[in-house]
Amino acid sequence: MTSFKDLEQTGWTRGAAAYDDWFAPVTRQAIGPILDALGDGLPGRTFLDICSGTGHLAKAAAMRGALARGVDFAPTMVAAAQRSFPDIAFSEGDAERLAFADASFDAVTMSFGLLHLSDPEAGLREVFRVLRPAGRFAFTVWLPPDQGFDLMRIVGPAIREHGSRDVSLPPAPSPFRFADLGEAERALTAAGFAGIASRRHDCLWTGTQGSDLLAMIDRAFVRTPMLIDAQTPEAQQRIKQAIVEKAETYRRGDRIELRFPCLVITAAKPG
Repeated sequence: MTSFKDLEQTGWTRGAAAYDDWFAPVTRQAIGPILDALGDGLPGRTFLDICSGTGHLAKAAAMRGALARGVDFAPTMVAAAQRSFPDIAFSEGDAERLAFADASFDAVTMSFGLLHLSDPEAGLREVFRVLRPAGRFAFTVWLPPDQGFDLMRIVGPAIREHGSRDVSLPPAPSPFRFADLGEAERALTAAGFAGIASRRHDCLWTGTQGSDLLAMIDRAFVRTPMLIDAQTPEAQQRIKQAIVEKAETYRRGDRIELRFPCLVITAAKPG
């Protein structure tokens, strides 16, 4: 069976063309909080954004004076980032096996990337390795439905009620593992980090109709469309209809608004 990692790479390679139009408006809302969490020490410092996608975080760091670059495992994401921001170096690379020397960077970020790694512990060890002593790491993870993640309050019940999660997809790590602060602290400490802190930030998705949410899921997500596509044709139709109908219950006037809450977590390499 194809591995989780292979499916992620295939999915994000396919999704690069639609990402900026459909989901980057949500994830870009976390860029300021991520960079703010690193403090005022960016000007003139070396900076790496891992899982850099279409490049907006690396560009924002450069605009704050950092010597920024990005790395992503999807070649189409790298190409899109390089087209948009030709003044920044973007390269293909595996977050679990970075092609950078030890102690190469003063700051490292990973915006919603850790949950997409098949071996997140390896990813954290790599971040620690490429950071210089006293370097800082900031990353984001989504919070679970019971803490306000409206998308999963819609999608999860739709699949449970009208389909099945017991489908032929490779096992995947929990997307909310590191939203548990105890678990995040344990993994970061095991990798060597100290000075761990976190704070919540709410991103917001808006659309004009429920079908907009379905289109965003299909064009800019990976695992969820796979779960839906693995259902019977009848179940697929019922799940999609349930998503559209439930999205409408989040309407505020002429817009549908869904919260995408996240944690911004920071840690430091002792120096």
